[in-house]
Amino acid sequence: MTNAMKTEKTSKQYVPDLVSLQLLGELNYRRLGKLMRGHEEMDSWNFSIHSAGDQESRLRLTLGKESRFTSEIALEFGPEIPKELLFKTTLSMTVRLYHDVGIAEITDGHRQYSGAYPYPNDAMLHRDEKFRLNQQLADLLELCLKHGHRLNNTLSFQFA
Repeated sequence: MTNAMKTEKTSKQYVPDLVSLQLLGELNYRRLGKLMRGHEEMDSWNFSIHSAGDQESRLRLTLGKESRFTSEIALEFGPEIPKELLFKTTLSMTVRLYHDVGIAEITDGHRQYSGAYPYPNDAMLHRDEKFRLNQQLADLLELCLKHGHRLNNTLSFQFA
């Protein structure tokens, strides 16, 4: 093997696929819009998700900081009935919505994730951590759209 081939193999760095990341952000923005549609004036949206094996889960979206072009939403997901397991069964994340460009992405509330991380690293983050977290958001929102229903605090009908 020549020195040029060795250098080429060792200098191969992960390059984030920005087109895929942006497309995922746009689709997540649309998914969140579908979940909130008709109830945009609310500050919190609650959903029940029924999956195989009679497992009920809850998804809560809570509006946080808002500005002219951005909004932050706290997302919480977990089982309806807490179970004592050896691992954490709940998920919480902060999603920032960029209204001017129609993109949603996961932040942790005080920082944004980088597009790429060196591997290995002390925090045990994947090289494409940002894409994977946003894909997890996409999967969760799609699950809610397909198998969830809105939980209303008020009745949506009146008795005659």
